[in-house]
Amino acid sequence: MASQARKYRGFRTERVVAQYLSTVWQNATVGRGSGKDIQGVPFDCEVKARKAFQPLSYLAQLKARTSVSGELGFAVMRLNGQGESPEDYACIIRLEDLLPLLQLKYGHLSSDPTEADID
Repeated sequence: MASQARKYRGFRTERVVAQYLSTVWQNATVGRGSGKDIQGVPFDCEVKARKAFQPLSYLAQLKARTSVSGELGFAVMRLNGQGESPEDYACIIRLEDLLPLLQLKYGHLSSDPTEADID
């Protein structure tokens, strides 16, 4: 059973991620109950701030929801030792879901991207 401090860290991490995402999607807010951790965004964002690293379970949880919703799904992970700087948090996404995003960014390039392409 998770300690109160770990639960608090998890809830706080959800709020930090929602606030960060609200800089682009102003309606981003923490979801409560089962389902998406972040509401008001056009994707399924699962937020994890756990000691155990279980990426297979995160991906399975997302796939179960996104196979029904059709949304892009990814998990944001606050790793041990990270503070409240969400831009430094890690994300995990299925390669099948990442490929279309890479195609949007780089699909038009006939050669390796240059620094100008990346900027």
